[in-house]
Amino acid sequence: MKIGDLKPGMSHVEINVKVLEVSEPQEILTGGNTKREILELKVGDETGTMTLVLWDDRVMRGLQAGNVLQIRNGFVTSYRGEWRINVGKYGEVRKI
Repeated sequence: MKIGDLKPGMSHVEINVKVLEVSEPQEILTGGNTKREILELKVGDETGTMTLVLWDDRVMRGLQAGNVLQIRNGFVTSYRGEWRINVGKYGEVRKI
């Protein structure tokens, strides 16, 4: 699968992507005043770019531009008009 194939609502996404930009992890409050950790990365392949969102225990430290990540069981959402790949508690992400 490639970034150009992804659309909001897709689940069970398996894809390899290259890290283009890394932000710092942040803590956010969700609806029930629950603190969650989130890390947003700009990732891409030859078909396009997208934001990758890692949640809670999936947040990876020490990532750099140029790293290649393998995503398994991700899902695609649209947030403020931007399509995003999310890796939550049922997904996996690893550096390859």
